[in-house]
Order: sequence, then C-alpha cells, then structure tokens
Amino acid sequence: MKTLRRLLASFFAGLALAGCAGTNVAPSGYTNAADFRTCLLTVGKGELGSINEGALKALEDGKKRLGVAVRADTVKSADKIEEAIKRDISANCSLIVGVGEAFVSQVMNQSKYHRSRHFALLLPPGSKAQASRDNVAVVSYDLSQSAYVAGFVAAGTSASGQVAAIAGAKNELNQALLSAFAQGVARYNAEQLSEDAKAVKANVNTFGSGLYLGDKVDDAQLTSQVETLVKQGSDVIFFAQGAQGGGGIKAIVKANQEKLKTAQEAAEAAKTTVSSPSSSPESSASPSEGEHSSAIPTESGIPVATPSVTTSISQSDALGTITAIWYLTNGHETQTKVAGSKPPILTSIVPDLSQAMISLIEDARKDKFATNSTQILGSYKNGWVGLSPFYEYDSTVPNEVKKMAKTIEEEFRQETLKL
Repeated sequence: MKTLRRLLASFFAGLALAGCAGTNVAPSGYTNAADFRTCLLTVGKGELGSINEGALKALEDGKKRLGVAVRADTVKSADKIEEAIKRDISANCSLIVGVGEAFVSQVMNQSKYHRSRHFALLLPPGSKAQASRDNVAVVSYDLSQSAYVAGFVAAGTSASGQVAAIAGAKNELNQALLSAFAQGVARYNAEQLSEDAKAVKANVNTFGSGLYLGDKVDDAQLTSQVETLVKQGSDVIFFAQGAQGGGGIKAIVKANQEKLKTAQEAAEAAKTTVSSPSSSPESSASPSEGEHSSAIPTESGIPVATPSVTTSISQSDALGTITAIWYLTNGHETQTKVAGSKPPILTSIVPDLSQAMISLIEDARKDKFATNSTQILGSYKNGWVGLSPFYEYDSTVPNEVKKMAKTIEEEFRQETLKL
C-alpha cells in the first residue's frame, strides 16, 4: 500500500513538473479572466514615448479593462529571447506577446511546440513577417492613412503656404508615407480652394532622391536638410520613418528663435518710430499700452489714427511659426529634452497599442486565433491608428480643418476612402 502511495505521489509530482515546464498546458476558451495571464516581452528599456513603453502601457490597460493577470519582462539582447519565452511558458502564460521583429523567429518556433498557448507579435509598420501557425497573431500597422490626414492638417495649418516631408531610407514604407502625406495636401487644396486662393505647395519628393537621407541618418544631415526646407519657405515638416533624430527638432527650435528675435527687433524699431514727440498737444496723448498710433492719409486727405505694430512679442506669440509632424511615437513626449521645453510638434502619427492589446487578449481568451485572420493590420477601420493631440498648438489649427480631418478619418474607417 505504501508503495502504491509513493508511486501515485511520484506520478502527480511529475504532472506538476510538466505543468511548470509548460509543454502544452494552457486551456482553451477561458471563462475566468483571472485564470488568463498575458505576458509581454521587449528588448531593451521602455524609453518615454517609445513603442516598448507604449506596449507596457497597453498591457496595463488590458489588465484594467479585462481583469486578466499580466507579466512583463525585458530581454537584454536578442540571444536571450528563447530563454525568456521559455520562462513565460513555465510561468503558465496564456498569451505571450513579443514586441519587435527580433522576436519573430523564436515566437514562430516556440508556437510549434506549445500549440494550446497563444502567441502574438507587435511589429512596426512595413514588417513582412507572416503568421505561420493559427496560434500566432502578427500585428502591424498601416500608418499611411494617418499620414494622409496629417498632410491635410499640415496644409490647413501652414501660414507660409508650403509644407514638406523628409525620410530616412528610400523604401516601400517611406514612399507610401510621403505619397499619402502629399495626397492629404492635395485634398486640402481641392476642398478649400476658392477662385482667389493659392494652393499649398507640398515639397515631397515621393519617388525621387532629394528628400531621402539614407539608411543611417545622423543629426548633422537632419539639421542641414531642415535648414534648407525652412529657407525655402516650409513651415510644417513631416519626419517620416528613419528621420526622427534630434537634429531636425533642434533646427526648428533655432529657426523659431531667430524668427522671434527678428520680430522683437522689428517691434522695438516700430516703437521708436511712433513714439517721437509732436508739438501738437493733441498728438502728445499717450497711446494704450502695447500699441502705438500712426496717421495715414485717406482718400479725403484727412489723416486717420490707426494702431501700429504691437511692441511686445512673447514666445507664445511666436508659437507655431515652424512645426513638425512626428512619426510612430508621440513626439510631444519624446522630444521634450531635445527641444529644451515644449517641442515644436504639431501632431504625431501613432499606432494605438492599447486597442491592439485588448483585441489580442479577447481573441486569445475565446480561442479565436484559429478562426479569425492571424495577420492583423492596424488601420482606422479597427481604430488602431490615428493622430496624437495638438496640445499647445490646438489653437493654431482652424476648426474647419479639425472637422474635415475627422470626416476624412471616418471615410477611412468606413473604407469609402482608400489609398
């Protein structure tokens, strides 16, 4: 009898160890959310505004909204990914999500041996990875739709009548982004132009080589290119994939400071001109603070006093002189240190990782990876892409432009507009 009890104990202990090893123990069709554990793996730290940070926030959003257990782990290098996935399997993770293309090979490999678990890959736009198993979901994003909307907003916000776009490598992704941005500018011209209105010019070399800076872009290149675009008259610049270096933002900050200085000097010169004393008692009356009066002749020959240039120009008055449109991450967050204060970011083209994470968890809990498409493209249709807020630049974007931008987004959502 004792021998039988020892054999049974050994048998059940072996089962427990097998469960810890996680060979194939995740149940399908979870009814209790607390029994479902979502595990997230990233390479490197989650810097402010980065995709890794966005994925970590999305994981917490999934936990709060769906009540599932979560676990996050940072992998120091790509050669540690297999070990990290195995740790998550041993921890009985129901859904294992890898962020970035470094995870593709190992996730595909591990999914073969753990078929009742679910795996997912959150990949950057333009990724070519394909789901090879029905328990793997591959998520990427079509941000060209957002680039189109951004082009419309840029054109509607530009004071100079000229906008531009620059990118890193000349590849299919950047060509799609720059083309969409230019189409958005064209849409603004078509919607807004009256007989006497001038079209907004888009300095966007979609298929040429002038605005592609190469595979590896340094700050010096960005600075030089932005300085050139500013001199040519562009006051809204879209930084596409590969052009998100700090050199571009620094160049915009410098250009805005120079414009502010010039405006202040002009205001001071005007103040000196209009403050000269007159022998007439009537003309010696002091104008109101912040403005000065000057007299101009009318058709009747009678001088009429009119307010001249404002003599006090602050940084807030110069806000929005030249702005950037950022790509993939929220530039308002990521470029604060570079700019030294509030960065000159009009808006950013970003994926909504929280919506993707929540959808992945819900499908995995219901074991729908096998029945639904496991190749998922984030777009306006599923609500996984969009523009970030305008923040302090909100007042510089006309209300009509905001309303029309919402209309365009709905067209993408309903698929009545396609690129």
